[in-house]
Amino acid sequence: MLKGEIKANKGGPVEPDRYRIVDLSLPIKNGGGFRKPARITYLDHRTRANLLGEQQGIDVELIGGKDTATEEFSFLNCHIGTHLDAPWHPVDVSDGKRAITIDEVPLEWCFGNGVWLDLSWKQPAEEIYARDVQQALDRIGYRLKPMDIVLVKTGASAYYGQPGCQSKHAGMTREATLWLSDQGIKVVGIDASAWDRPLEVQIGDLKKGLGEQYSQAHRAAGERGMCILEWITNLDLLPHFGFTVYAFPVKVERGSGGWVRAVAFVKE
Repeated sequence: MLKGEIKANKGGPVEPDRYRIVDLSLPIKNGGGFRKPARITYLDHRTRANLLGEQQGIDVELIGGKDTATEEFSFLNCHIGTHLDAPWHPVDVSDGKRAITIDEVPLEWCFGNGVWLDLSWKQPAEEIYARDVQQALDRIGYRLKPMDIVLVKTGASAYYGQPGCQSKHAGMTREATLWLSDQGIKVVGIDASAWDRPLEVQIGDLKKGLGEQYSQAHRAAGERGMCILEWITNLDLLPHFGFTVYAFPVKVERGSGGWVRAVAFVKE
C-alpha cells in the first residue's frame, strides 16, 4: 500500500485529500498459468553486454563488461495474471452486435466506484447464485448503482502460483451474472482464475452431457457486453465500498483480454 495526497487545480487550489492505494494485482510469473504457461526470459547486465558485443562486434570490457540495461523477453497468454476479459473472449455477439475486443472496451468502464462481496464461505467448485450476491450486499448495507465495479472474494488468490490454484474457487452462475447486468454493472471481478467454476469441473459436466453448464457465467457476461477482471487480490485491505477501482487493460489489438495493473484508491 502507498500513501499520498491528491491535489486538484481546476478552478484554483484545494485542500489535499489523504488516500491510500491498495494493489489489487497479482504478478505475472514465469511458468505461471495452468493451460498455457507464461515464459519469461531474464537477461542480466552481463548477459546483455555479451549479446551486445556479439551483435555489434565490440569489446564489452569498454563498458566494464556489463550493459546499462537489463531486458526480459516474454511469451504470454492474454489471460495470465491479473487481466480483464473482453466480451469477445466468451462470445462473438453481444446484444445483437459483434462483441467488442479488449482494445475497444470504453475506458470509462475501467474506473469507478468499487464494492466487494465476501463469498469465501462458498466451497471450491460450488455455484454462486443471485440470492448469494443479494445477501452479501444486504450484509454490508449497500445497494448497487449502475457502473459500479463489483468484486467477488472467494479466497483463491491466497493460493496463486501454487499447484492447483486454479481450482480453489466457487464460481458465478449465469443467473447471478445476468442479475448484476440488470443492475447496470459493466465490469465485475473475482480473486480467482475464472468467473465460472474451475475448468476441470466444467469439463466434467461436459462429459455428462451438461453442455449448458459450460462457461455459463462467462457467456452470460459476454452476451450482455460485460468485462470480467480475474486474479485480483487484497480485497480484505479495502472497506466493502467507498473506494475507487482503476483497471485499465493493455491495448492488445483484437485481443480477447489484456493484462491489468488494477489498484484501488481509498480516502483516509
